[in-house]
Formats: sequence, C-alpha cells, structure tokens
Amino acid sequence: MYAVTGNLLEVELARKQYRTETIPEELYDDFLGGYGLGAALLMKRMDPKADPLGPDNIIGFASGYLTGTGAYIASRFMVFGKSPSTKGWGDSNSGGYFGKKLKQAGFDVVLLRGISDSPVYILLDNGKADILPAEQLWGKDTYETEDMLKIKHGKDCEIVCIGPAGEKLSLIAGISTDKGRFAARSGLGAVMGSKKVKAIVAKGKIPINLANPQFMKELRKKHRSVFKELAEDLSKYGTPMFYQEALFSGDAPVKNWAGSVEDIRNTGSISAENYLNYQVKRYACSGCPIGCGGHLKVENGEYKTESTVHKVEYETTGMFGSNLLNDDIEALIKINDICNRYGMDTIGCGGLCAFAMEAYEKGIIDKRHTGGLELNWGNSKSIVSLVELIGRSEGIGGILAKGFEYAAETFGGKTAGFAIAVRNEAFPAHDPRWSAGLALTYYSDATPSRHTQGSVTFPIAGYEQPDFKNDVSTGRAKYHNDNVNLTHALNAAGLCLFGYITLDYLTFPDFLKAADGKDWTLEKIMRIGFRIHVLRHLFNRKAGISFKKHSFPERVLGNPPLKKGPNKGVTIDLDTMVDEYLKEINFDSETGEPLLKTIKELNLEQYIS
Repeated sequence: MYAVTGNLLEVELARKQYRTETIPEELYDDFLGGYGLGAALLMKRMDPKADPLGPDNIIGFASGYLTGTGAYIASRFMVFGKSPSTKGWGDSNSGGYFGKKLKQAGFDVVLLRGISDSPVYILLDNGKADILPAEQLWGKDTYETEDMLKIKHGKDCEIVCIGPAGEKLSLIAGISTDKGRFAARSGLGAVMGSKKVKAIVAKGKIPINLANPQFMKELRKKHRSVFKELAEDLSKYGTPMFYQEALFSGDAPVKNWAGSVEDIRNTGSISAENYLNYQVKRYACSGCPIGCGGHLKVENGEYKTESTVHKVEYETTGMFGSNLLNDDIEALIKINDICNRYGMDTIGCGGLCAFAMEAYEKGIIDKRHTGGLELNWGNSKSIVSLVELIGRSEGIGGILAKGFEYAAETFGGKTAGFAIAVRNEAFPAHDPRWSAGLALTYYSDATPSRHTQGSVTFPIAGYEQPDFKNDVSTGRAKYHNDNVNLTHALNAAGLCLFGYITLDYLTFPDFLKAADGKDWTLEKIMRIGFRIHVLRHLFNRKAGISFKKHSFPERVLGNPPLKKGPNKGVTIDLDTMVDEYLKEINFDSETGEPLLKTIKELNLEQYIS
C-alpha cells in the first residue's frame, strides 16, 4: 500500500497475546488516519459506556495518513480512547518522531485492550511485536524511561511513555515522546496507566512507499519558500512569540480568567526573546521545515534544571504565567520540566492551579489544606511546589489530580465557579471574549475545551471568510463548520496546525495524490472531516453524553463582563452560536446530537447499530 502500512496490531494485555490484521482500504478512504481511523475502529470494537479506567476501554495509537511520507508538516500521531476526564470520546495529538517510526516499525495503528497483571511495555520491531516486563521502569519519570529503553533497544528507536502521573491515574496525565512532546489532553495517560502499560517502543526501517515520489519532491521544492517567508519568527522563537501580543489583545487568560493585563506586575519579564536567553539548541519535529521547538536550560539558582528542557510553549506560558499572575520565567521553565517528567498536561495542570489559588484567595481553603503552601497569586515558589504535589498525587495535589469536578465536590462552597472547564477539561490559554468562536468550539466539539479542533479564530490558510469582530456571536455557522471539517481532516492526515495555518490548504489534495496516487478533491476532504466530527459525537451519544446538557463557565462568556482591559464589557451569546451551528450541520437542536438523516447522508449507519 502507498502512504500507509495497512497493518493494525491489537494487544490483549490480560492474556499477554497479540494479533495483527489488515486495515480495509475503504477505512483510509473514509477517515484517513489518526483519530479519524481510530474512531471508526473503536466504534466497532468497544462499548462507549465502558469504564474508562477499566478493562473494556481500548486505547489506541495511530500515525497520521501522511505522516512519514515527506509531505510538509506531516509528523503527527494521535492517541485515542474513552477519556477518564470527560467520560466521552478522547483523543490527543503529538508531534516528534514516533509517528513516522510507528510506520517504519510496520504498523499504522496499535490498540491496547484489557489490563495487564503487572507493568509491561510493548516492543514493535520491523513488523513484529513483543510484550515485555516493565517493573524496572514503573515509578520512573518520562526522561528516565526513555533513557533506559534507548540504552536497551538502541538510539534509533522512538518511544511513547507515561510518567508517575499516568501510573497514579491522574486525570491530567498525558503521554510523552522525545522527553517533552506530548499527547497531553483527554487524560489518556491515565488509561495507559490503568492498563499497566509504561511505554511503547517502535523501531524499524520498513520503507513508507509513495505512489509518486518525484511529484512529492517537486511539491516540497515548490512550497519550501512559504515556510521561510511566513514562519520565520515561529522558527526562531517558537510558540512563545504569541504571548506578548496575547496579553495585550485579551487572548491570554489572567487570574483564572477573572482579570486583565493590568493585573500583571511585570508584563515584559516573560517573552519569546527572554526564553532565547536560556536556549541551548533548536528542535524540529520529523520532516518539519519550521522547527518551532527548542531546548532550554536554567544553569543556576532556585529553579536550576538538571538537564535541558523542551521550550515552554505558549499554552504552558499562558496557563502558568498570566493565568496565575506569575512573572518568573525561570519558574516557568522549571514547571514545564516538572510537568514533562511526571507526564502531565500543562493546560490541565495550570487550570487546576488557578482553581486552587482562587479558592485560597477567597478563604475557602487555607494552609491546612495546602500543606503549608501560601497559594497567593504570583507566588512562583508555591506554584512550583504545588505542581510537584499534583505530579506525585500527594496532599492537595492528590485532590487536584482527580480533576475539577472532584476538587469542587471536595472543597465545596463556591469553588465550582472557579473551574474554568467544560466536562472536566480545562480551557486552553485562548479567551473566547477575545474571539467568540472559541466558545463554540470549546463547548460543541466531542472533545471539549480544545482550540485545535477548528474555529473561525484560527482559520486554515487560504480559506476565505469574513473578518468577524471579537464579540459578534451570529453569522459564524457556515465558516465554523468549514473550519472544523478541514481541521479534522488535516489532523487525521497527520499535519501540524502551525503548518496548515501557514501553507494554503488548497495544496492538500496534491500532497495526498503524490503519496497514494488517488484523485482527491477538497469536497471529499471536507466530507471526511465531517464524518470524523459526526462519528466522535456518535461515540459520545452511545456513552450517554450530550454536550448541550453540560454547563459553560459564565465568567468566560462575560457574565458579568470585565470592567477593564481589552475584553472590557464583552459578552458572548453562546446559545445563538450553538443554535445556528446545529442548524447548519443538521444536528438535533434540542439534544445537540446528529440527526438520523445526517448519519445516513454520510453512510455512517453501521456505527449506530
């Protein structure tokens, strides 16, 4: 087969058995790869009502359809399964080198079912597989785990693994690769931990065949200049380049989404330029012409790091910087290091820290709850200590590691209002009051609180749409739908968001044709994206989840409106946006679920039986 291996590995952990099978070609045609393919597979193989931390949940790993083909910005792999955080469909997306190596090891998809009676890791090696003991790895952090496995299996292997947070079933546990690239959202690291799987090691040199390698080479040459011209700053600074602008535009969260830039003592201390003072070398994911990553190191002082740390991304900077009124850049680097080592989603961890700090500020919790920590806004030393506690699931950290809903139930009072989350999943560091379309995405996607699942806020390059004002809540439905569908298709293909908001999406059919030799149209690609969108919602419907039955944090809708800052006076009419969107996509206006007519038009009837 071209572009893909066509192979799936299914591991039954309880019996220490595995089998391989061929993935039907029509599944690739209908869903591409990644979590698109994953949704189609899991809807046939598990009951969405399953306990997410029980034996009947399946966790899957899949490369993007174009990952490893040489197509620009195609390096991603995805993890998917039932989320222990949201109790519905969960997926997460990561770059690095594992996605390509998974194919070179002989597989497009790995599915893990059941629960092992002891810690194990999975070895994939040139089309073969093995289930190996991992007692010596259990309890190790993600850095140590990678080092130990590379010593054993060679430096040419690539690894995904969990840290102590995943082992302890933290609901913000992610899955690490390359010591700092993360499939972080949906709490899927806890699923891996519940199954006693510490890691997957992929090694191999099986070629990824292309239908027309010369055409792929020509496409790369043709579009190389786009990245040089449009992504030069991103290459130099990485995602922190957005932080300063986000502060002053109202995009970045401040003081648990209740403040504004005027509340920050020193707005200039944390910046992309200042991060470069700690950068040791640059980092790029597999085959990426942008290279937005980097390795940092704090050489001295209270927050000295033992080794280099992946560059602190925008999301981490926002959630642990302005959101906590923390202006200590070295503390941020240390926090990122801690989260990476323990294997935690920095968005979720930052949101939980803000929840705790507001509860402390309002007097609902005190030092008796915090183990003596003074959780004052901007107290970087206490923030670092709190992150350690969350990583170890100790003390108040053990409460927070169980998620917003558990923490609010534990502490009671008004704390439910401090949880800036939808269905237990923390908001990323982009404020809907800055761009109202984000609220629709955070609320209506099958995986809530995700800025990377399509909206008019981050339009696909080359896609024309009106310039919506920040607080306009009507007239967005068609453009939102188009962006969502394109985003799901591009994600499933394994493309990076920063690539497809840079390189015109009209090039996408060409890259697909160079890879697999088939004739692709934008209409077909959009349809694939919509099929993925609908299928994820069908999973949630079977799990008993309708997004319209869940609440949305009122303060982030401007209720009450902020009295100062760039988002002063902004309110968002989420109900109008939802109603218009559901009508546009032919979903039920009352339940928010796909109509049977829509399901049939997409030929998805087999997934509702």
